[in-house]
Amino acid sequence: MLQPVLDQELQQDVDRSRRGREGRSALPDRLKWFMGESRARRYIDVTKDTQFSEAWVLLGVLLTLLALVTRSRFLTSTAACLFVVAAAGWVWNALSLFGLHYSRKFSETRAFLGETVELTLEVRNRKYLPVTWLHVVDIFSGGLPIEDAQGTVAQVHINRTTNRGEFTSFWSAGAFGRLTRRFTIHCTQRGYHVYGPAALSTGDGFGMFTRRGTLPEQQRLIIYPRLYSVAELGLPAKNPFGERTATARLVEDPLHTAGIRDWQPHDGMKRVHWKATARHDALLSRLYQPSQEPQVIIFLNVATLERHWLGMIPELMERAISVAGSLAAVCSEQRLPVGLIANGYLPGSDQPLRLLPGRSPEQLLHILELLAAVTGFAARPIEELLLHESPRLPWGSTLLVVTAIAHEELLAALLDLQRAGRKVVLFTLAERPPECDLPGITVYHLPHLVEDVITPMPLSV
Repeated sequence: MLQPVLDQELQQDVDRSRRGREGRSALPDRLKWFMGESRARRYIDVTKDTQFSEAWVLLGVLLTLLALVTRSRFLTSTAACLFVVAAAGWVWNALSLFGLHYSRKFSETRAFLGETVELTLEVRNRKYLPVTWLHVVDIFSGGLPIEDAQGTVAQVHINRTTNRGEFTSFWSAGAFGRLTRRFTIHCTQRGYHVYGPAALSTGDGFGMFTRRGTLPEQQRLIIYPRLYSVAELGLPAKNPFGERTATARLVEDPLHTAGIRDWQPHDGMKRVHWKATARHDALLSRLYQPSQEPQVIIFLNVATLERHWLGMIPELMERAISVAGSLAAVCSEQRLPVGLIANGYLPGSDQPLRLLPGRSPEQLLHILELLAAVTGFAARPIEELLLHESPRLPWGSTLLVVTAIAHEELLAALLDLQRAGRKVVLFTLAERPPECDLPGITVYHLPHLVEDVITPMPLSV
């Protein structure tokens, strides 16, 4: 009977001790927060500016001396007011960034081309001292139109020095005030659009001192390319990438080893299992599993001219990217493992885009994000990329080649892949279909997707 009572008392002592430790630790945490706010640690590049100079001090001293000599109450009051205003302005400016929060929130961080996203800007003043004026210069995407709540187009100034968009706003918040402004962003341009950092300028209410700081937080708005439906692409509802023969399921997959067997002369040296050979002291070959499911790899050509170093036509490239994303969506609907390889770079990278096929539920999302970020600078010709990457891909996979042009070098590479046993499907946005015969290759000619695109014509000499 005593043991439960003792256990209960012991537990109460432990709870009181824990609450005491938590209370003692809460005070240093609050002190750290207060010190961090007072020193504006949330901001970087904190600077101060002032209209207060030595002349003000000299004026105050002169007024004080004159007041003592003349015994003038007016001069004494004026000197006192001058010193009080200067001191109050200095303290006000020192605490101007204390408890001042500026934030931006997106209703969605990912959207498709043509959609709209709501942007909310918020200023919070978490102190008794009011913020009489606040000037904010926030980095916005210069390529996306933005409207305020009244439907007026907001101006985003392009800084010619940094080539970045700057959005300027003015605020005034009272004690513990909270202000919000809502804007609508029109997603008219594919890509990764970075918002931030924001530069804040504020100070005292007398205009004598100014304090500046930069909020380094950045946010990204990812805009996916437009996706076409199966009907818009002109694909058949059943087997959109062509019929698959029954023998295709018997093709061995070199990425999955099922076992080992004795080496045979036609195996070649690439098939030798060297560890098993050393263990059994006999030449053994790998036995691969048969490919149980078709895999699809989308090859995207971002070049829009036969010689990619001559430039590009942005509208054609965007349509080709949309076709590639649409094909990935079709594969995802049919639950086909799909991958993406492109000859375009990702921002800040020096390697071509490459994502191997996968069945992950996020695979389509990964592909769309890569397509949203890919640039129009071609790393190498698409025909070279095809011949270089195809030996590394699973045998029996289907290669979907998406290009805005179908020149002779590309068609020759596709024929070589077809003769080697690869299944190739060509999607071209060229004005005319390929003139040469492509036996064994399914060709989808999609000029109707670029009818509204005006392409430059070469001048005849």
